[in-house]
Amino acid sequence: MIKSERKSIFLDEKLQKEFELRGYVCLNILSEEEIQKLKDVYEVSGIETPDGFYSTSFNTNEELKQSLENAIQETIEKKTPEIFHSYQSLGACYLSKAPGLKGLMPFHQDWTVVDEDHFDSITIWVPLVDVDSKNGALQVIPGSHRFSNIIRSPFLHNPLSEIEAELAQDAIEVPLKAGQAIIFSQALMHASPPNLSAENRLAITYGLIHKEAQLLFYYKNELNLIEKYEVPIHFFREYNTQIGQKPTIGTCVKQFATKLERLSPEMYKKAKLQFQIKQNKAQRMKAIFKSSEHQDFFEKEGYLLLPLLNAEEIKDLHEFYTTLQVEDNNRFGFHVSMDGLSKEQNLKVREKIWSVILPKLDLYLENYKPFVASFVIKESNPKGVVPAHQDWSFVDKEEEGYCSITCWTALVDTFLDNGCMGVIKGSHKLMNNHRPSPSPQTPVPLSEHMFSIFPYLTTLEMKAGEVLLFDNRTFHASPPNTTEGIRLAAGVGVTQKDAQLVHFHLKPDGKKNTLQKYEVDEDFFINYNNALLAKMYDEGKSIQDYKLIEELPYTFEQFSSEELVQLIKESGNDFNIPMCEKLSVLFGYDMSGKKEEKQAEVIESEETTVEEKLPFYKVYTPLNIIRELKLRISGK
Repeated sequence: MIKSERKSIFLDEKLQKEFELRGYVCLNILSEEEIQKLKDVYEVSGIETPDGFYSTSFNTNEELKQSLENAIQETIEKKTPEIFHSYQSLGACYLSKAPGLKGLMPFHQDWTVVDEDHFDSITIWVPLVDVDSKNGALQVIPGSHRFSNIIRSPFLHNPLSEIEAELAQDAIEVPLKAGQAIIFSQALMHASPPNLSAENRLAITYGLIHKEAQLLFYYKNELNLIEKYEVPIHFFREYNTQIGQKPTIGTCVKQFATKLERLSPEMYKKAKLQFQIKQNKAQRMKAIFKSSEHQDFFEKEGYLLLPLLNAEEIKDLHEFYTTLQVEDNNRFGFHVSMDGLSKEQNLKVREKIWSVILPKLDLYLENYKPFVASFVIKESNPKGVVPAHQDWSFVDKEEEGYCSITCWTALVDTFLDNGCMGVIKGSHKLMNNHRPSPSPQTPVPLSEHMFSIFPYLTTLEMKAGEVLLFDNRTFHASPPNTTEGIRLAAGVGVTQKDAQLVHFHLKPDGKKNTLQKYEVDEDFFINYNNALLAKMYDEGKSIQDYKLIEELPYTFEQFSSEELVQLIKESGNDFNIPMCEKLSVLFGYDMSGKKEEKQAEVIESEETTVEEKLPFYKVYTPLNIIRELKLRISGK
């Protein structure tokens, strides 16, 4: 990706940020009167619209071409001073797309015409009729103007030729009303389908660059060297009728060779992932914290630790918990009361936990609502590792800033030995996936990586009464409880007050490629726990008594463990040496990942000098820890 500073082009900072992130913005720009005037100019010009796509910039009648350009510029240049900083015009033209299949415009990027490390070249594209998928609305790949710095020219290979399938899958349509503009970077990957309507799709386009930018053109000569030309601002008004020829105006200022002319699928995937993370980080969460400091920290890191309950309130919840006699039915060591109690008991648990915890959360949160409550228990069990995971999606429109938060309140001191909570900082910004039930039937993005990312947990030791608030998208996990007592906590789920609660469930048809999205309320989580949803899925049964909003494809980004670990490191997470030292002692393994008492004895021998001892990070590597965790939990 290109990472240099560029000159701003938009006057409005919000538009500039949106353009920098996505590569385009949409604005209302023409009135009905202006639309009709421009349509009339085209009609009286006498141009016969050819089949397929046509640009009046290719017209050889220079007088006619200039008159059409003047009409567009007269209209558009009344608007541009209110939108852009000082700029230079590259020209304007009409674009037509006649009905029929010939009008398909495949994915492409416009030519490189400025130093894109420092400037953007801009197209203002305005349809004079409503456009959608039926008549050839533009399709774009958001953020793709920053995917590579490969030079684009009519003399060079199409840089997108190896990723056509990926582009077709990722494209989004930009429908517009007549007079609305899409203003986009000429480096943006864009396309348009054929016009399948009965009427011509007529649009205008206007190009511009920053006033300080030098207009450029690239030509590949007979020696396969690229010649870089500095050309005058009127260059393309003349060159459009000479495409395919060596430029006759301008000055060649440099010759160079390039090996990179095409974007590979691997490069595209990496660039797209970086854009998605950048987009996630730029997205603002709908405020829920009273303190802007708390809000900012939570949005950045995906969690927040705060004091909450006093000793009397902790004791009250403790005593109530003991009356429930919750059992660990799966004998794994970790369980929640919601999965082991009756509906009537769960209602009482919810009422009790809410009555104690919500009044205290009011100190920190505003405009919120609770939707679930449960006791969270980790029994003493050396195998009781909870691998890194994300929680269910609980609310609709996370992409618009809604989120669900678990408020995990420790009812005992929690520390490494009894399995304190751990988080991967910033991980709530790494993925855009829906998180459906049931488990373990549903494949999830972390299925293949839950152990490889475990060593990068930030473990959070807590005093009884403290609350850990974490975004349900945040990767979280915990080491085993090796003490004699239980690690007890009370969990409350909250979200913004105006959020719509939803539940995503894997369609029980065995194909594992479709989600069922239900509109739910807080009682849904009393009526349906994971154990019941898993049983229903295995029996091919769907959720009853709740509105099925839609069915949608179930897909998510595929990562290698190396890619995911790298992203986790870039988010500020380090290898957790104290936690992994504990696990190494607990599991007793050597560099091969196999337990070997003699090796341990040698390392601890008094006869071994300090110089001979290997540092922990060399003996107990992430790979060894991954092997041992898998062995201990899965037996494989």
